[in-house]
Amino acid sequence: MEKIIKENKIIVNNFFSFNSVKKSESGNLIVSGLLTKFNDEEANFNGYVYKSGCYNEFCENYFQKNNKNIPVELLHNSFDINHLCGKVIEFTADDNQATIICEISRHATLFNNIEGLIEDGILQGFSDTSYVTDGYIDNEKGLLFVNKCQILSVSLVQNPAVAVSNLTINNSTKFNFFKIKNDDKKGEKQNSFFFNI
Repeated sequence: MEKIIKENKIIVNNFFSFNSVKKSESGNLIVSGLLTKFNDEEANFNGYVYKSGCYNEFCENYFQKNNKNIPVELLHNSFDINHLCGKVIEFTADDNQATIICEISRHATLFNNIEGLIEDGILQGFSDTSYVTDGYIDNEKGLLFVNKCQILSVSLVQNPAVAVSNLTINNSTKFNFFKIKNDDKKGEKQNSFFFNI
């Protein structure tokens, strides 16, 4: 876990491990794993508590509605075309967790490096970059509760925390949102800021 504070924005890197890796018929690499655990004050070692449904609204209204894919990059480097490497092809969120399946393009500049680093166990997990649009800090517990966020991209990274997910191949991002239990949010402060998970 890494936290950086810049200009009143909190940037957090939170890493989860790959569950499965294989090649598709087109030669692209299919990688799956856990993105986030929900409603658990101890699951995410960065001091963040992700609420069930925190990704749903933005993903439904931007990616799903406009038939767009969540981009995948290498090591949170979204400013270099050489680090753009794929797309999320399935995003599944329920009351407990969000899992993803990514397709790494064989046309990515660093494809052979990425494939080798995954095979050698060096690149081991996912991390996402998101804006928190609704959340609050509980100073007594030292936790940030994330009610809603806007996911911008997913990165392949070297430091995993959890290794659980399923494997499926689709042509564009498939979103699976399950019924979310409503939590009482009375009295919670709402802040907006940027972070990497």
